[in-house]
Amino acid sequence: MRIARVILRVSDLPCAIEFWSDKVGLPVVLETPEFAFLDGGATHLMLNHLDDVVEASLTELVLETDDVRARFAELAGRGVPFQVELRPVTSDGSRDLLAAHFTDPDGHLASLTGWVEGDGS
Repeated sequence: MRIARVILRVSDLPCAIEFWSDKVGLPVVLETPEFAFLDGGATHLMLNHLDDVVEASLTELVLETDDVRARFAELAGRGVPFQVELRPVTSDGSRDLLAAHFTDPDGHLASLTGWVEGDGS
């Protein structure tokens, strides 16, 4: 068994697609009037339009990359609204996990993370 999709309920599908595709960089695989599937690697991010107001959940979507510093700069340059700068959040003794979080237009929390060698600086 594997996780195939994570679904985010969104109030404005075109706005959500623009954010997750154009700003975050996840390619659109399929788009219908009520759904959009974006390629997140082994797991697809699925956006589902709802007419009712969407309340943000306590769930956090975590995106991991091999070059977190470069990807952070790229996404910030595209207008992703990071709420904190990239910082170390944990260590395995030889590497640090750097992370910075942001919210999408519907208030869903997401983080950009990546492991780096050394002290995280």
